[in-house]
Amino acid sequence: MLALSDVLGGERAAFYRRRMKHQGTVRTAWEGNDLVGVVYVTWEPALEASVRENLPGVPLVHKLHVVPQCRGRGWGAELVRDAENLEEVQLAGTLAAGVDLDNEAAVGFWERLGYREWEYGVVETVKELDKPDGTLEIVPDKCRIFSKVFDSASRA
Repeated sequence: MLALSDVLGGERAAFYRRRMKHQGTVRTAWEGNDLVGVVYVTWEPALEASVRENLPGVPLVHKLHVVPQCRGRGWGAELVRDAENLEEVQLAGTLAAGVDLDNEAAVGFWERLGYREWEYGVVETVKELDKPDGTLEIVPDKCRIFSKVFDSASRA
């Protein structure tokens, strides 16, 4: 079996390893013994004030990733459904995700799953860049926020 960094790349694997120390969970998708996808869901308060104010207590999806050779086969949707069923998400009644400004494919993906872009515009945020030497660089970034509210029937 391949190591996490062999499948995801060293930089992406470092992100998930760091997240193991936070209030959240790393969810994975497997095809047999092969890791095909991963996502991080956190219920820590968002770093961005506008997200904390407009989506208080809402868990957030970060770094949804399906390995390139397995894309288009439903793995991403399966990971999101898994995230939606987490107790913390169900208790909050909503799940949200940030999408890079230039990622129209991701916009379509989230919209197909019933997520809608919020009305508060683009969010000023940061991006974590894992350097080959093991250091972490934080750089300014912007994203669009998509969220989905679950009705009480879906939580039963």
